[in-house]
Amino acid sequence: MPSERNIMFSSKQPRSTAILRRTFLASILFAGLFSCLFGITYGRPAIARPLQEQASGRVKIAEGEYAIYERDISGALGPLQEEVYNFHESWTLWRVEKGQYQVEGVRNFESPKDDPHSNRFVAELTRDLTVIRVKEFAKLRWVADSGPLSCEFLPKQLDCSSGGSDPKREIKLRTPLEKPYGLLWPISPFSFGGITREVERDPAHATQVDLVRIEQPSMANPVRATILEGPLQYVGEEDIEAAGRKWKAHKFSLKVPLHPQYLIWTSRKGLLLALAIEHEHKDWPEEGLKLARFESSTEF
Repeated sequence: MPSERNIMFSSKQPRSTAILRRTFLASILFAGLFSCLFGITYGRPAIARPLQEQASGRVKIAEGEYAIYERDISGALGPLQEEVYNFHESWTLWRVEKGQYQVEGVRNFESPKDDPHSNRFVAELTRDLTVIRVKEFAKLRWVADSGPLSCEFLPKQLDCSSGGSDPKREIKLRTPLEKPYGLLWPISPFSFGGITREVERDPAHATQVDLVRIEQPSMANPVRATILEGPLQYVGEEDIEAAGRKWKAHKFSLKVPLHPQYLIWTSRKGLLLALAIEHEHKDWPEEGLKLARFESSTEF
C-alpha cells in the first residue's frame, strides 16, 4: 500500500534535527532527478584537461544529454513555486578507481519561465551505475549562505548538506530509509536508473521502494523531505529508440501516492533511457524524460 511521510527542518535551529511525522500532502506532480539538487543558482561548466585526466587515471566512457519532453499544459514541471521549464542535463561519464564511475555535467533550465539557469554538478556512481554521492554547485532558495549542496546515498539513510561558509549554520537533512530508494524531486536521471537495480527481474513480484521528494517551502522551513512509498515492478524487455538508436531495454512500472504511474526504461547496463508519466486521462499530453543524445566507447 503506497504511503507518505515527511521530514522537516527549521532555519531557526542552530543544528537541524529531524521531526518525523506522517501526513498526506497535496502536490503538483512530476518531479522525477535534478533541476538542481535543492535550489536555483548559476554555475559554470567544467573544462576538460586531458593531461590531468591521464594523471588521475580517469577514462572517458560516455557522454550524453537528458531532456524533458511535452511538459504539462502550463509548460511547467515540478512542485508549486519550484517549477522548471526547458530542462536539459548534459553529462560526461568517466571510469575511475575500483571500476566505479564519476559523472560531471551541467543542468540548464528556466525557473521561473524565461529566467535561464545553468548549474554544474558532480556525481559518484558504483560499478552498476547506482548513485553514491552528488554535489551540486547551487544554493538553497531561502538560505543565502549555502552551497555547494551535497547528498550522500547511504545504505539506510540519505544525508544532505546545505554547505555555506559557516559550518555551525549548515543545514543537515538526514532521512532514514528502510527500503531501496531514490530521488523523485529534484529531477535525477541517474538516481532513477540506479533504483531499478534493486528490483527482482520477475514480472510477478513488485518491490516496495522509497522515493524522496525534497522541497523548499519557506524561509521558516527552508528544506522538507517527503518520503513516498510504493511498488516498483519489472515489466519485461522491450525494444525502444532513444538518442537516435535502438536499445534492448528493461522496462519497469512505479506508483507512489499523489502521483500518476511512471514507466521507466533502462539499458542492460543500468543507464536510464526514458521515463514516461502515465496519466489517467487519455487526452493528457505525453510527458516525461528521455535520453536525447548519447555517445559511448563501450556497450551500454
